[in-house]
Amino acid sequence: MRTSTQTIAKLLAAFADAMETMDEHEFELLMRGEAKLRLVENEKGTGKKPAEDLRFDQSVSEVAQQLNDAESRESAEALIASINQPQRKKFLIALSRSCGVSVGSRDNIGRIEQKLIENVVGSKLRSQAIKKVAF
Repeated sequence: MRTSTQTIAKLLAAFADAMETMDEHEFELLMRGEAKLRLVENEKGTGKKPAEDLRFDQSVSEVAQQLNDAESRESAEALIASINQPQRKKFLIALSRSCGVSVGSRDNIGRIEQKLIENVVGSKLRSQAIKKVAF
């Protein structure tokens, strides 16, 4: 079997996607050899999103809007701390993408939270401070 570099790149991208959805506990179990990754075949969908996915997307949009409206880092921290989702890291990654914040596959939950606060609220506050000084 001959594999091209594109095939290997797709495999590594799929692996990175799987790693992104793990929380810290799952990652630690994998690293200690107490868990393993399993290949699961994708189900062919109808093209429609399940109601659960639509609620998830709506929740992400609502929190993204609230984060954009936050007026201080402390209020943004409180908002992010109040997120009560079963797959918290997956939710934070979706929130980051929605807000245009780049997160890496190795970023843990705390790091993602910091990036969200600084890139959404912190940048807005810095911009406001610069405008006040400039005029």
